[in-house]
Amino acid sequence: MENGPHIIIIGAGLIGLSTADALMTRGCSVTVIDARSGPAQGTSYANSGMIHPSQAQPWGLGAETIAAQAAFKAVHELAQDSKILLRDRITALGLYKNSPVPGCYKLYPDMMQARKAQKHYNETGIASKAVADSQATLGHPALYFESDIWANAREYALALEADLQSRGAVFIYSAPDLRIRDGRGGVTAQLKGHVFQCDHIVVAAGPQSPDVLAQFEIDVPMAALRGFAVNFQKPDMSLPFAPLMDAKTHSAMTVFDNHLRVSGTVGKDSARPLLQRWYELAPDIMGALKPATEIWSGLRPMSKAGRPYIGATPIKGLWVNTGHGHMGWTLSAGSGDLMARMIIEGVSDDRFGLPF
Repeated sequence: MENGPHIIIIGAGLIGLSTADALMTRGCSVTVIDARSGPAQGTSYANSGMIHPSQAQPWGLGAETIAAQAAFKAVHELAQDSKILLRDRITALGLYKNSPVPGCYKLYPDMMQARKAQKHYNETGIASKAVADSQATLGHPALYFESDIWANAREYALALEADLQSRGAVFIYSAPDLRIRDGRGGVTAQLKGHVFQCDHIVVAAGPQSPDVLAQFEIDVPMAALRGFAVNFQKPDMSLPFAPLMDAKTHSAMTVFDNHLRVSGTVGKDSARPLLQRWYELAPDIMGALKPATEIWSGLRPMSKAGRPYIGATPIKGLWVNTGHGHMGWTLSAGSGDLMARMIIEGVSDDRFGLPF
């Protein structure tokens, strides 16, 4: 490892950590730098837990456009590879001890709408089952995506960071003033007067990635879409055994080992609409909950191309791995692996390049 290239990764969320993991597996030394005080404190902090290739359809592009279809195909293929890598990595880190029931459910107002959605999924090669199981879906018509899986993303991120540290990765936190420069000797990172020499820099800073790359006048077409998550103590009652998605609001209910979480929504200014929606969908459960233990809000880094940006920039030695939107947890391991193969093995993949 001492003879491998030294790579700085900006961002200690799921994408940055997964990139570090893949690079270290290939013999690189890695330094991870983040503006926050620890790992997975941004977009990666409190998601729904779903690793769902089934939901690769981009938001906001219109499902029938050529751009959306191309983005879906690219993201879905990467998501399938990523799911396999994630499942193996989760198991290796000892986080699948209780083996949660696989699959995710998506709720619809009626069976007619569920069947219509199922037809569209079938046309894109995604298998689902139409169900109306009172225990699994709280009595709502739904589609069941059996090939999806789920796990606690933050728990995974903390375990992965500890594993990376044990393997020699260096983590620098509370570094909001990081600057990157392009010189004759290649790219460098500068922080509080100290210059970090490196062979490559990977920008994996989620919604902050455009600000980092703006130092080189590199435009990253992204939007930051706010989402919310509310955690509760699990009530002593029958609860869904797999995550439930709401087709109407891009939100979900997930029951983890130690808590219940409702999360999601787009374009809302508070968690109130999220809670109101799940009071409509799951009144018995929501009515039995004690006051929330945590209310959190974060920004999803949504690529305007409908797929992440993974690849080289015009600056030699400077790379980008960002813009994963609602698919960040699902794509994390696959994106990290692809980034590492690009840097170390010279692999190219035009599907995820920046639009220069």
